[in-house]
Amino acid sequence: MRKYIFMISAALMLNTFNSCSDRELELTPPAEDLTNGTLASAEKLQQILNGAYLSIGNSSALGTELLLFGDLLGDKIYNSNLKANFLITYDFNYNGNQNQFGFYGTMYRTIINCNTVINNTAVPASDEVIKMKGQAKILRGIAYYYLVSYYSPTPTSGVNQDYGVPLVLGDYDVNIQPARATVAQVYNQIVADLTDGMQHTDNPDSALKKVMVGPDVAKIVLARTLLTRRAAGDAELALQYATEVKDNAPDDAFRANGIFTASDYINYWKGVDDLQYEGHPETIWELDMGPKSNAVMNIGANGCLPVYYGVGDATRRSLLANATFFDSFGSYLESPLDMRRGGTLANINTGLFSNQAVPADTPRGYWINKYPRLTSSGNFYRNIRIFRYSEANLLRIEALRLTNQTALALTELNEFAQSRGGLQYTGADLLNDILTEKSKEFYGEGQRFLDLKRYGLGVHRPSNCNTCDLEANDHRFVLPVAQSAINSNPNLKQYPGYL
Repeated sequence: MRKYIFMISAALMLNTFNSCSDRELELTPPAEDLTNGTLASAEKLQQILNGAYLSIGNSSALGTELLLFGDLLGDKIYNSNLKANFLITYDFNYNGNQNQFGFYGTMYRTIINCNTVINNTAVPASDEVIKMKGQAKILRGIAYYYLVSYYSPTPTSGVNQDYGVPLVLGDYDVNIQPARATVAQVYNQIVADLTDGMQHTDNPDSALKKVMVGPDVAKIVLARTLLTRRAAGDAELALQYATEVKDNAPDDAFRANGIFTASDYINYWKGVDDLQYEGHPETIWELDMGPKSNAVMNIGANGCLPVYYGVGDATRRSLLANATFFDSFGSYLESPLDMRRGGTLANINTGLFSNQAVPADTPRGYWINKYPRLTSSGNFYRNIRIFRYSEANLLRIEALRLTNQTALALTELNEFAQSRGGLQYTGADLLNDILTEKSKEFYGEGQRFLDLKRYGLGVHRPSNCNTCDLEANDHRFVLPVAQSAINSNPNLKQYPGYL
């Protein structure tokens, strides 16, 4: 029997823990439940769904890697030459035989679990089950969004549009060897999944339930997807979804017209009190990093975000903001100060950057304190934010520009920047202004590379690089599928340009 190309055994066989709460997701049931038709209860269906949450939050996916690579492949954050953790990725030296990308298989493990929930007909369609299926569709849509964003060209490029990613939508089949779908087919599936999913789910009704997806999550990903696809009517629909999420933001989220202080913003990231950090009104969806789940998600002291970004780890810390990006926030002599940098001229370390014990790079960079390392064993019990309400503001501004409402887009962009104490924009290059503001708001959150790719812009690094430029038409904007996956599935073709 042929080996199934997506390795799923690890995600399916983990059944050590069985707690069920809003905070800690149960693990998936044994693999035989997927294949012998015994999923006949809502409880077992919930276990499978929880397995999808655990898989998508794995360190090889949204738990660490995707948040790293989304910035590391861009132009604001660099890998110090003194720590070679991700130099293959940072230098664009990856190919099918040599790469550091583990999320391809992990996302398909997520998809397999989601398919099992979505396609199940044995469990009666109660309100509970309908909501489970809705969550599964949203998670599947998210998984395909990241897969096609990284492993395929953009729809607007007009290049290699037959190189989407495999669409696996049916029940588990050990013999399946799917070919790549077209880019258009994958985007259509993402839109369908998210649109249907948000109609059958609810937004969390408590801070503890922000580890579950709901309509606002679906609308954020839909807005991203539509702004990337940009077919007829997409920009208008993206504007609608982004506006709905923006208007649904709680009063104590970081709204452009809200009331919050610099310390509120900084403590959201680096505060020592978990009550300030987890379940915050600003957060739409976060990954549950409880003591049980982090072990299953493969996130520990050697794989959590703080060990790469923070000053407190002597062996793995390697990712820093370059000096050009740090300086783009403006002078410390200006008033007000941009709270997204924070600190003072005398001590920048009180903000969201640190210059303590930085590597002797030329020029020297700055540690990012969005993921502080607070204990000697690692700060990996804290939840990881994936989507925030602030993104709705900036997605709306993107959509306003694409719908030719440029004056309003500039007004709202400056209102957003002003709410952070940031510099104002002229609108002379409105797209660049929007993306610049997004880079200041979401550094370390894995968005920069995909923003550049969305608009067909190259990567141009100002310093601290061996490979400083990647032109927009370079095949390395599309990641290579591992050669081992291709060897297992002759229908899976490598992206052109890779040997």
